[in-house]
Amino acid sequence: MDHTNIVTPEKVKDLLSSFLAKSNNSAEKNISTDGAGSNSDSGKDSEVPKASTSSVVLRSHASFLERLDSFSSLTWFARPVDLSPLICARYGWENVDADMLQCVCCKAFLSGQLPSKTDFQAYEVSCNKLKENLLSAHDKFCVLAANPCPEHFCHVPLDDPAYLITDFNNRVTELTHMKDRLPSIDNKNLSSLGYDEGQGGAYCKRHLLPDADVSPQLVTLAFTGWTCSPSNKDVLMCSMCRRQIGLWNYISSASRNRLSTESDEDECEEGEPTTKKKRVSVGIKQSLDPLSEHHHWCPWVQHIPLSVLPLSSASAEKQNTQAQGLRTLPACLLALRVIAPGLMDNNTGLATAMKTSPMIEGLRCFRRVINTWSSPKVNSSSSFS
Repeated sequence: MDHTNIVTPEKVKDLLSSFLAKSNNSAEKNISTDGAGSNSDSGKDSEVPKASTSSVVLRSHASFLERLDSFSSLTWFARPVDLSPLICARYGWENVDADMLQCVCCKAFLSGQLPSKTDFQAYEVSCNKLKENLLSAHDKFCVLAANPCPEHFCHVPLDDPAYLITDFNNRVTELTHMKDRLPSIDNKNLSSLGYDEGQGGAYCKRHLLPDADVSPQLVTLAFTGWTCSPSNKDVLMCSMCRRQIGLWNYISSASRNRLSTESDEDECEEGEPTTKKKRVSVGIKQSLDPLSEHHHWCPWVQHIPLSVLPLSSASAEKQNTQAQGLRTLPACLLALRVIAPGLMDNNTGLATAMKTSPMIEGLRCFRRVINTWSSPKVNSSSSFS
């Protein structure tokens, strides 16, 4: 029989003595600390900058983006815009599990489960309660509860033209790393809102980035908020909602042109099978819609009245709003009006303009676009030839 595990009075006495010794040692340390008043005060002063620095870090844009990246459509879905990952991340919450949030500062947990939308009244009550809990569920002394991230993290800064232009130029620069792999753009939604891809690319090349080697689809992606993922050069990423799109799901413009050329050549050869080329394109998308690929809560696609634009950017539109009613546009197109003033004024697209205008006016419109894309060097050389 093993006697080592038998409880004896001596063992109990030794155990209690050890606890008493530890408590006495901690009491002596507290007394010595309190006795040195100057040292304790200096210690407290040295801890204050650490707390303030921690608050600054947690409220920084980099920390905000880290929390935003923790959200996934699999673990936080079917939420209204007021409960989007942007709002949750602003108040310090990160997504740690399905319908579960945790504050990065006070480590408090918050359940985000909502009832079914079939019971509309219960769903509305739960949404309002969850909005309140984003602020009240923090611990009492949590710094993010009293001082969340700046609100402009969740909006497109339409009142800051310098920032919009700089941010646009940065997105164009990043997208040039994948220019040969960019897919064709589905411009149906953009064209219905008055944007023309060819004119947008020409404007960028002439006025914004004359020295950059940019394509019309690259400019369109940059105008609508897309950039290159910093971790993977084959992935498009939204600069605000952090939605990511793998380019391997799309046929690039270069590959599409090459395949169309090869298919035309194969059609000329009688009896040559084309099943291989058809099999390659199965499951791959032909074009990308830069508006619909954003999350529904993304600031770039939220409709905003034109009246929020600076007077110089929407003066012509504001004169027409009284007759047309209050018009709204996605924030990306309002930002485009600030970045490229005049580009979308009375613009219904090149194709629409050529269809509705007389032949001479249509040819003039087409010639203006061709002249915009023509290099001055090419024109000078052709004149000498």
